[in-house]
Amino acid sequence: MNCLSINLKGVRDSRKSDWIRGLKTSYGIHFIAIQETKLQDAENFKFNQLWERAEFKLAVENSQGRSWGLACIWCPSVFRCVDIIKSRFFIVVLGFLVQTGCRINFMNIYAPSEAVGWRALWSEILDVKNSLQGLWVMMGDFNEVRDASERLNSEFVEANADVFNQFILSAGVVEYNMGGGNYTYISDNGKKLSKLDRFLVCLGFREQWPNATVLALDRVASDHRPIILSTVQTDFGHIPFRFFNSWFEFPGFLDFVLQMGGSFSFSGPDDLALAIKLRWLKNKIKSWLKVEQSSREGIYNSKKKEISEHRKFGGRKNVVGRRTG
Repeated sequence: MNCLSINLKGVRDSRKSDWIRGLKTSYGIHFIAIQETKLQDAENFKFNQLWERAEFKLAVENSQGRSWGLACIWCPSVFRCVDIIKSRFFIVVLGFLVQTGCRINFMNIYAPSEAVGWRALWSEILDVKNSLQGLWVMMGDFNEVRDASERLNSEFVEANADVFNQFILSAGVVEYNMGGGNYTYISDNGKKLSKLDRFLVCLGFREQWPNATVLALDRVASDHRPIILSTVQTDFGHIPFRFFNSWFEFPGFLDFVLQMGGSFSFSGPDDLALAIKLRWLKNKIKSWLKVEQSSREGIYNSKKKEISEHRKFGGRKNVVGRRTG
């Protein structure tokens, strides 16, 4: 199952809708967690703008004034929801994976920015987690960092980081290494950077998906970068053909491949054209290599025969010379 988490700073923007919808399609997203929807009437917002025409389920928490607001969107054919718990600062969607029956609790979090609010929130989250069974995936904007390396040009308060790390330890959750960048929040002027967004998973989840990945994507229409947790390995199908670096040792090989690649033409869909071109190029390379290897073997055998005859002739000459002497 692939999850996307993003602080959108408001969803009423067609550019943001197009952006999220594109990410959902490109990365095969099954669950989206949005922070700061800024919707006081979220039930009336058309969340299908973010999800396309496919069936989806929704859980929302309205904003208070012009800030906050949470939304979770998921694919019911992949994840079946059995219950929802809401708070001002989080939404928990409880359910199971349809294919395996594995129970998972997804928590979408948008933490307050002040230390007093953090401490109360961490305590509330621990109470909820300890009262429920199943694997846990916590995601969202935690509004705090774990150490000084997660901030650049902004204030780091060690005491706040200690409280956050203690919460993570008490909750029994861990992080996957994040690829794509070190920071998820970038100020408008581009100078202040922090890692505020993250995924925290329970040990059972990591044991079940040890090869899962977390990736921070480019910031397009928000001051936060979307982050993706992927447990589904992308399969691009069979390798078109094996390619060996040693082929570059053949004189003229690279020029031949470039010439053949440039001469290929096909009128049809791009994906089909690529598949046909690779198959065509494979056959061209095989034919070229066969001729080149045959030529090399011919030269090798010729040289080998010449050396053999030279040794044979030279040996006889020495023998005759000794008898004559």
